Amino acid sequence: MAKPMRALSASSSKVRPFRYVRAAFLAVFAALTTLLPLGPAAAQSLTLTNLRPVIAPLCPRAGAVTTIAALFRELAACAPKPPEPAFPQAPAPDVPASFTVAQGTVPSWGNGAISGIYNIHEGAFRFVCSGDGPLANDDPVIYFGKPGAAHLHHVWGNRLFDASLTPERLLASASTNCNDTPFSFNRSSYWMPALVHDSGEVIRPDLISVYYKRKTRASPFCQPGNIAFMGECEALPNRIKFVFGWDQLRPTAKVRGASWYCTGGSGGHFPDLDTVFQSGCKAGDLLIANTIAPNCWNGRDLDSTDHRSHMAYGDYGDDGRPRCPATHPKLIPQQENKAQWTVTADMIGTRPDGTKYSRIRLSSDHMLPGGKPGQTLHADYMEAWLEQGKRAWHDACIEKALNCSGGDLGNGRQLIGAGQPKYGWVHPSPRVAAPTHHN
Repeated sequence: MAKPMRALSASSSKVRPFRYVRAAFLAVFAALTTLLPLGPAAAQSLTLTNLRPVIAPLCPRAGAVTTIAALFRELAACAPKPPEPAFPQAPAPDVPASFTVAQGTVPSWGNGAISGIYNIHEGAFRFVCSGDGPLANDDPVIYFGKPGAAHLHHVWGNRLFDASLTPERLLASASTNCNDTPFSFNRSSYWMPALVHDSGEVIRPDLISVYYKRKTRASPFCQPGNIAFMGECEALPNRIKFVFGWDQLRPTAKVRGASWYCTGGSGGHFPDLDTVFQSGCKAGDLLIANTIAPNCWNGRDLDSTDHRSHMAYGDYGDDGRPRCPATHPKLIPQQENKAQWTVTADMIGTRPDGTKYSRIRLSSDHMLPGGKPGQTLHADYMEAWLEQGKRAWHDACIEKALNCSGGDLGNGRQLIGAGQPKYGWVHPSPRVAAPTHHN
């Protein structure tokens, strides 16, 4: 006669119910559902013998077991495995450089000077990228594996760029115009829609200033329980990628993290280029496309279906204090770009009534029917920092609240080729013909 099923103890050395309890519960529930209609006597005789006919169709291997412990193990093995994440998840491993810090850096500002304080509770790390990066109708975040599917992009950072770009490929590619040396630590890629003149020419920027800022971990903003707490402060996640600014999936939604401004005129930030030039921006001034990424992360995903929802902006609560949403509790270094062009007279048009308008636009503007030039400003980011470089600026510039610029790591060393483009502050030949696939 089969032995009645005994109660299982959580301390049993043969059975680990925390591992098998869900599968076991489902099996027992199925058995009870089958036996109860047969009457109380049948339900009271839950044994391996009368469980086997119920379990065997669901898990053939469990139908042949001879002990309760074996039954639970086989049920666990038969249980459906959780689906693999659709996108990579953190943590992604660090990738150390194959060269020394001394090879990839120089004494900061020629003498090893340490930066001053940026803000008592916040640190900043900045560097400059040249405007001579690739132009391509590819977007390896939104249209991965689909060459030519995107509007035209201007790229800065890593010179490797195509529709199949991945963080792993970037980490293996040393050539970058943000850290211009064979011993580069920053191999990340950054891109935005290309700026196009009415003539059809693409206008490259003079340079792009890139910022990373975050509250220090020791500040009240990073301390749970403090009234000023914003979020759990973490370093920039390895291999993270995202899009920010105007959203082609929600084209009429309010744009956050993207604006234009000019060093001349009335000042202020504007949503489009017509308004910039109507504000008094003129030839000889500097035009800046300012894109500011979200600073809150869900702590898990390195990408998402819309390439945005794993990130969020911190918002002001009812008490007037900024904080990360509960769904995105991690406060990470906020990435910001300032792409800069020298304004020329032919960028500005004048209507018969004297109103100024823009003769330049973004390559993505056609995606917003009825929109104004420059209204679709957005940017993409794909992280690819080698370990020693990112750790250096995070631990010194961010955590010590320093004001680091020009690739200064805050520890007496400075990234090579991160302070100024090789050609100087003004691009010598910014205008180029648009590639064939340009939209």
